[in-house]
Amino acid sequence: MTAGGLSKKMQRLSSGVEILRAHRHTDGRWHRFPFYYTLLALLEFDDKKATRELEYAAPRLESILRRRDTGDPYASRRRVVAEQVLARI
Repeated sequence: MTAGGLSKKMQRLSSGVEILRAHRHTDGRWHRFPFYYTLLALLEFDDKKATRELEYAAPRLESILRRRDTGDPYASRRRVVAEQVLARI
């Protein structure tokens, strides 16, 4: 959706963020939505609802950043995403 090509883009994105709220897990994640892909999409969407969802994920991201860096390239990329989210909120 963020790439374009659909009508009513902002309305659809806003509705999608509302659906996220309904699918919150108890640990900062969302049911049915891949964690990091969801965070990346929310980072592209400048909206109060998206920011609230990023704030919801913040404690989990802070926990991830406290972990030791193992040098794994995927873990390094996840750390960058966590840092970007925390910098935004």
